[in-house]
Amino acid sequence: MVENLLLSLPKRPDILAIQMGASFILMVLLAGIMFVVPPLQVAVSVASILIVIYFFTRPLFALIAIFIGRGVLDLLWWIPGTIAGLNMLQLFSAAVFVLVSTQLFLDLKRMQSHPLFRVFLGYLVLMVIATVRSDDIGRNLDSVVRYTSPFILMFMVSIYFTDRGLRRGLLFFIALVGLIPLTTSLFHLVSGQMNAYTLHGYDRLLGGYKNLHNMALMTLVFLSLWTFWLIQARSMLHSVVLIGIIGLSCITLYKTYIRTGILGFAVFVATALLFSRRYRTFAITGLLAGIAVLFSTDLQDRFSDLLLMFDTDNVMLDKRKLGSGRWGIWSMSMNEYMARPMWDKILGIGLGGQRLMTLDWVKMFHSKHITLDPHNDQLLLLYQIGPFGVLTYLAMQWGVIRAGREILSMPEADRFARTLAIFVMAFTAMVFVTNSVSNSFVHRTSPGWYYWCFCGLLFAEYADLRRKARPSPLEIKALAGTT
Repeated sequence: MVENLLLSLPKRPDILAIQMGASFILMVLLAGIMFVVPPLQVAVSVASILIVIYFFTRPLFALIAIFIGRGVLDLLWWIPGTIAGLNMLQLFSAAVFVLVSTQLFLDLKRMQSHPLFRVFLGYLVLMVIATVRSDDIGRNLDSVVRYTSPFILMFMVSIYFTDRGLRRGLLFFIALVGLIPLTTSLFHLVSGQMNAYTLHGYDRLLGGYKNLHNMALMTLVFLSLWTFWLIQARSMLHSVVLIGIIGLSCITLYKTYIRTGILGFAVFVATALLFSRRYRTFAITGLLAGIAVLFSTDLQDRFSDLLLMFDTDNVMLDKRKLGSGRWGIWSMSMNEYMARPMWDKILGIGLGGQRLMTLDWVKMFHSKHITLDPHNDQLLLLYQIGPFGVLTYLAMQWGVIRAGREILSMPEADRFARTLAIFVMAFTAMVFVTNSVSNSFVHRTSPGWYYWCFCGLLFAEYADLRRKARPSPLEIKALAGTT
């Protein structure tokens, strides 16, 4: 076994030195952790560190473990204790960020041909500037992880998942992981959790999550992925099982009464049908959705703020409170941003600057002295890293759409490739909409990781198809000989 392990290590001395040094540091940290934290937390720490050590020797399978572990750790927020002020999920995010950043640096030459590489470099430069301009760098270091780790993971997935079977396997394992929170949510739904958790007049289903919005967004991620597998299903049994899972997931998503989740799934389904040119199904689905809204008083109430935005007759209505305060937060924070000096408008205020932009609304309408994000991921980036930061983020999303469209136009693209392209393009459209109305796939790490993981798989599929379309050296010689 030792011989096989040594044979599996890279032969480059610099990489081997990094691996050995990282392993030593992690083992020292593990020894210290065992004396200061509870046993359950030690077990999670040991598992995380073993994954870290394994990462440099088997990065591909370590990436699979990372995405599986992320979905599970999201449900383990209740583990007591912290290390250096960080809980287990934060430690996991930080460790993954350091690992994948190191590995990305070692794979830099392989990265240069990626369609999004140059745009990402520009985004990184703006992030560095925003970090330096931050009033409190230590407090905002977690934002560096939130805003950059999803893209780094996307590049890593693009590099290492070159085999079709591996891409299918990762999507399959993530779909299986989603059954855990679904089962947990159904248990809480049956056991009466909604009777104990109320927000804005609605009894809510929190599931096994600590945060209600995380519950809705992660359900949205897995629900969309199960829809992809439903399209891929080749037997009636698989279709029936997936339809059942999707139906139960829709119930749990609805019971959160989170508008972002419901709106996001509607956008995902609509754009998936449009990208696949199923216009008749799109029209029927739209009609059914309209009927559902017509007969559901809950949906009418939850989305009534959209109509109140255009109400000019009610002089007593303060629109700054509509949409959980979104209209007020957006308008007042934008006024504050436009009043800043020109350099702040161009480069952003720095990491954490979004808290300053929303202070006026908090002081006027919130009973507690807290800091809020602007409930809009586009504004979140704008206030911190400026308009060029927003444009680079959107440019990377547009690069995903372009890759998906090219796959759909390739004659080599089979059913899996075309379905993956439609799935990721529709998911991207959904992310754009949810980012515009909530703190979702930028502010929240787990949904962002999974989204850009799917994008990485799309780019890996795109590169694979381009390699297959390119003639081999023997074919080139044969063509040259015939001429």
